[in-house]
Amino acid sequence: MTETLNDYDAVIGIDFGTTFSGYYVLDLNSEQNKNYYDSYFWRYKNMPSTMLYKKESEKKFTYGRSAEHNFRKHPDSGYHISKVKLWLDRTIKEGLPPLPPNMTPVKIIGDYLSRMHKDISKIPKKYPKFRDPSRYRYCMTVPTMWSEESKNIMREAAILAGIITKYDEPGKLLIIDEAVAAALYAEDQSPELNLTHGSLYMICDAGGGTVDLAVFEKDDSSGTSGLKEITMGTGSSCGSTFLDARFEALLREKVSKYPNYSEKDIQDALWEFSLVIKETFVGDQEEKSYCIKKLKRMYIQGHPDISDDETYSLDEIHKKVFDPVVDEVLGMIEKQFAQIGGRHLDVMFITGGFGQSPYLQARINDTFGSRVKHFKVIKDGNMAVMRGATLFGARPRAITQRILRRAYGIKLCSSNDMPEKNTPSVKDKFHVYIHKGEPVSEDGWITKHIAWKKDILPIVSLYAYDGDEPVPEYPSSQSIDLVAIFNTQFPIDDRKGVKYDILAMKMRFGLDKIDIKVNIRGRDFEYVTVWDVTGEKTTQYYSEPNPPPSVKVRKLWLMDAIVKYLP
Repeated sequence: MTETLNDYDAVIGIDFGTTFSGYYVLDLNSEQNKNYYDSYFWRYKNMPSTMLYKKESEKKFTYGRSAEHNFRKHPDSGYHISKVKLWLDRTIKEGLPPLPPNMTPVKIIGDYLSRMHKDISKIPKKYPKFRDPSRYRYCMTVPTMWSEESKNIMREAAILAGIITKYDEPGKLLIIDEAVAAALYAEDQSPELNLTHGSLYMICDAGGGTVDLAVFEKDDSSGTSGLKEITMGTGSSCGSTFLDARFEALLREKVSKYPNYSEKDIQDALWEFSLVIKETFVGDQEEKSYCIKKLKRMYIQGHPDISDDETYSLDEIHKKVFDPVVDEVLGMIEKQFAQIGGRHLDVMFITGGFGQSPYLQARINDTFGSRVKHFKVIKDGNMAVMRGATLFGARPRAITQRILRRAYGIKLCSSNDMPEKNTPSVKDKFHVYIHKGEPVSEDGWITKHIAWKKDILPIVSLYAYDGDEPVPEYPSSQSIDLVAIFNTQFPIDDRKGVKYDILAMKMRFGLDKIDIKVNIRGRDFEYVTVWDVTGEKTTQYYSEPNPPPSVKVRKLWLMDAIVKYLP
């Protein structure tokens, strides 16, 4: 059964961030799509994404602010876990935060989301109009560069947390790129810019762990406000937590020769940098600036054996902490400009917690000012992704064109079929339907023609390929993911003198869902929508929406025969 928006009363946008997390509730039955629920730390994305597990039992843990407070007070009291989201970025090979023994990212994220879900479950008590949780739709955001595997870990964590069940329709939990969510919110908050059909803008969503970018074009061709994704969104783990990591490395290097400098002193200094210095650093050229003086005072406080000459210089804060991270962000933005050729941007929106950094803003403006008409830093930009998720959940069709992150193709065999003598066969060949980086729209169907005979082609398998071009004709089983299996034993008899029929297989691609229909010998067959999610794959069976009269008569005849034997 396919769900519609009428099946829901509310959309709950969830942003599980690297450093802070939150959720936002949108009322679908209000003309103003009003937010009702006032749970301060969650609503303002101000709940730390941290856990503290007791050493004696993984079932005993605190989360959020309690975990932060307990760890700062007693650093050895348990397993402190932060930035666990970075484990889902397959490009990071080292420097990942440690995990407790026998714990996995999906288990930790599931535990954290269970506490969020516990707070969500209080909504009906305060607002009876939302008394039925089965009528909640959830929309969760993920970094643009995440693999499908990482996205599905978030879905599994949501199941562990009790947010959804594995039996729910896939549409009950939508998963959306953070750049798309931020773009929807940024445009919604910018009526003064008078963006019109064809306006081009870039979103730079710089968060705690990741920075996500994409270019969109405003599309009002359907009569309603929509967005076309123009570039393939890119992302990288170069958010503000990497400033923390670089500062920590610098701090530990400096204090290594002072044995009296305790772990608590280090944690206090890191806390001060993360919450104060990082957000106010402007990169001015004054050694006596507020930030540098604050860093020096924090470093030597309570340690008279450290001289003022041994503290930080403005130059090393630039070179060792800020500039390597900011330079990576600027490089990513440059790659987005390369994808749009010589076109200039009407606007560049800057969102995310790191996006509030005055130093990052200044560097972006200085580097790209000649190619952008307007820069706008979204107020409360740390909440842009979370609130944009609810806008997408309320109107998924707002994105009129997407750029695919994966290539899709078919094999004329089952995933269990083994080639003879380990040699590639025609059945094992990967026939590409659409390449990674190609634009797709809601009304764009792609057709492939296949030679068909019932006893020779009983099934067709759909696969996805994440690698770079060119796509290999015979990719290894490790490099492709099975998306779906389609039964193609249609009720069509062989014709004498005809070796095979031509099967026209049409597919329409969304970002994570595919619609399929087939025409053979003038008859149309359809399959239920396929979602590109992990898990066990069962064979999809066809239906015929408009069977020929002979089929209808046969069905009626069979029904009459059955009725005769009813009591």
